[in-house]
Amino acid sequence: MEFEALSSAELSTYLRGVPSLYSLLNEPDELDITEVGDGNLNYVYFATNTRAPDRSVVVKQAPPFLRLVGKTWPLTRHRMEREVAALRRFGALCPAHVPRVYHADSELFLVVMQRLSSHRILRQGLMDGVVYPRLAGHLSTYLAHTLFYGSDLYLASDVKKQAVSAAVNTELCRITEDLVFTWPFEDHPSNVYSPAFARAEIERLWQSPALRVEVGEMKWSFMNDAETLLHGDLHTGSIMVNEDETYVIDPEFAFYGPMGFDIGAVLANLLLAWFSRAWHDRHAEPSGDAPSYGDWLLAQAAAIWNGFASEFATLWREHESRRGSHFIGGDRGGACAEAFRARFIERLFEQSLGFAGCKMIRRIVGMAKVADITSIADNALRATVEVRALRCAEQLLLRRRQLRSIEDVVALARDIASTRPALA
Repeated sequence: MEFEALSSAELSTYLRGVPSLYSLLNEPDELDITEVGDGNLNYVYFATNTRAPDRSVVVKQAPPFLRLVGKTWPLTRHRMEREVAALRRFGALCPAHVPRVYHADSELFLVVMQRLSSHRILRQGLMDGVVYPRLAGHLSTYLAHTLFYGSDLYLASDVKKQAVSAAVNTELCRITEDLVFTWPFEDHPSNVYSPAFARAEIERLWQSPALRVEVGEMKWSFMNDAETLLHGDLHTGSIMVNEDETYVIDPEFAFYGPMGFDIGAVLANLLLAWFSRAWHDRHAEPSGDAPSYGDWLLAQAAAIWNGFASEFATLWREHESRRGSHFIGGDRGGACAEAFRARFIERLFEQSLGFAGCKMIRRIVGMAKVADITSIADNALRATVEVRALRCAEQLLLRRRQLRSIEDVVALARDIASTRPALA
């Protein structure tokens, strides 16, 4: 039977027919159903009690295809089951930063969740220049808890291996393998380029052996390093915020992979936001000694990594202290464990920078862009921003072993933004 998205009447009847939802929505006679999905994969609805507008939920339903492309790109609907499992797992670890799941239906492949009505998508807020004072602390906590508690550093070996086998997400991992690590580095028909973007910049990507080797290493890591349960698509469109709260949504790409992939995705999106903002800040009216919004964006990137590294190490130490043993074996003085911990986090930083570089490149030359950059109406200016972001991404890949701190990354971004690349 061919798939058809639920009509408003059908969805209203369905929701009122689930006793727990009927009670949650304050026993509605009818529901106002609004389709709000602007993502690549699923249909998304707001369902609101017309008599009690404060009673509202979000409904997501998975069609058997990639919504961005249509029926020519089929996908299994079982991906919704994996998203629900990830939401529940992450919600147990970080209840303050993951929306609650109220109901899931494995026959209709839909989930009903908490509606974050007083929040907005982070990317929209960043484009509007909104400061979120608790953002870095919340995201560093989310990353530290989800990445640590899904790993062998915390889980028993047999439990971890069983969890890996249960979280296989073949189809959506393949999408990432293609869209992030493969197609942007070849003359693929899915790639999309802005009008003033220089062909030479694109060809330089394809023809650089050193860069392609680094990208190949990141792709291999993505495909083989089952380190922890990842969100899998942690960009600024998958985060909802207000001044006091931060929620991570849409873990449909969740799978067991390399820790640095989620961290790199966050850093990549903040850097793209910063490059799109840097020109504006330099041409804005002077404001004395007050920092610019671009300064705040870079400060968030630094605070997220530094906060994550500190909290992750603390969770690790506390767990080993409770257990009375170290991951690397007996070490009464703890010096060996600390040395291993330092090297682990150093390697994780290198990995995160490599993934950040790949994610930035795909957003410049691949099929799925970011509005931070596509909203720049002047084609020449947009191309200037894109080339700068692209060159930063290249350096993150090529120099990921030499960049020793997030402050080095900030300095690199500032240096690249200070130059005006040739676009001819």
